[in-house]
Amino acid sequence: MYQVGNVSALNSRGQDNVFKLSSSKRWGKCGCQLGARQPSLLSFVGSDSMGHKLKIPAATVMARPRKDMSPLKVVCIDYPRPELENTTNFLEAAAFSASFCTSPPTKPLDIVIAGAGLAGLSTAKYLADAGHRPILLEARDVLGGKVAAWKDDDGDWYETGLHIFFGAYPNVQNLFGELGINDRLQWKEHSMTFAMPSKPGEFSRFDFPEVLPAPLNGIWAILKNNEMLTWTEKVKFAIGLLPAILGGQQYVEAQDGITVKDWMKKQGVPDRVTDEVFIAMSKALNFINPDELSMQCILIALNRFLQEKHGSKMAFLDGNPPERLCMPIVDHIQSRGGEVRLNSRIKRIELNEDGTVNSFLLTNGSVVQGDAFVFATPVDILKLLLPNEWKDIPYFTKLEKLVGVPVINVHIWFDRKLKNTSDQLLFSRSPLLSVYADMSVTCKVLLFFSSLLL
Repeated sequence: MYQVGNVSALNSRGQDNVFKLSSSKRWGKCGCQLGARQPSLLSFVGSDSMGHKLKIPAATVMARPRKDMSPLKVVCIDYPRPELENTTNFLEAAAFSASFCTSPPTKPLDIVIAGAGLAGLSTAKYLADAGHRPILLEARDVLGGKVAAWKDDDGDWYETGLHIFFGAYPNVQNLFGELGINDRLQWKEHSMTFAMPSKPGEFSRFDFPEVLPAPLNGIWAILKNNEMLTWTEKVKFAIGLLPAILGGQQYVEAQDGITVKDWMKKQGVPDRVTDEVFIAMSKALNFINPDELSMQCILIALNRFLQEKHGSKMAFLDGNPPERLCMPIVDHIQSRGGEVRLNSRIKRIELNEDGTVNSFLLTNGSVVQGDAFVFATPVDILKLLLPNEWKDIPYFTKLEKLVGVPVINVHIWFDRKLKNTSDQLLFSRSPLLSVYADMSVTCKVLLFFSSLLL
């Protein structure tokens, strides 16, 4: 049995047996030779230097045989990167990020940022681009936050969750381009695949034809699928969506106070549409049910998917996120004079007499001062650290209405390839499980492994 998750193609020390086929060279990505590269100071150097070792009692797991693994003949299908650079949203994102570099400050600021997830890393990256000096603090010894990953004693990676990059993410797509790592995204066929609970092992697809522009490609995908929704349900759903299509962003923002389930009833959309499609979509977007999720979240996604030809096209990262995505951002920050400090957990926010922030006191006793301070952490962490002097300020009282959503991520190993999976993200349509993927199929670095569900 083999690990579920992505194995880095950059640093395979201690796991050469994974990539060796019949020579002493390291191989990955369907047999393409991997060039050697010295890890950065913050890299995962051969073991768990950026992640806690995952300790599992030996009695509860079976050893994963490696010597018996036989090479598989795998045919790789590479779908080309979609043409995103000419879309309005991408051009706006690119212009916005480029604007940070146009006017260097007369007096650069030391800006302290709490949290080295993607939010904190990208904040530090663009502050460094603007000529300031970011000091990024991460409580743990691993980068990535919600995209963090850990290495076990066998050298296998365990990821925090299953991560997908849509074409409708202009800021993230622009970030990949600025870092020169567009080739690390593995684009999949333009379709959405749903499991069929009544027919185990079978799937229903919504295929978006490349020859049609948006929104015609999305309309065609819905009309051609007759396995999940009847024609009557499709028509009623389309009529229900008309106000959102005609009302634009103003209408979308006005739906924040209504749940998905209530909005569907209000628009006369049959309950079966929610059960068949929007339970899966709600859980995939925010990990909560349609009777709790704001319809605004769904409409934002639908609007992007319907208005942008490649908005719903998906890509997987070609390895573990800390090395393949986070480290290039760290390198960029450090090259511009910024700092990234791991194992720097904040104990208290120290205030000045006027209530502004003076410094961050860390649990190791050190004090980090700056000209400005940013929190890029989950809301629950900010709630715990919020100074008493701030709790009655109207802006911060709103935090009480924000509640974090606990998420469980499951890795399952199989001792052979599964027959009924797909090179795609799969929507489970289960009340419990949102999405899953066979990483031994979707991630080229893992093609030589047995099936791995994440």
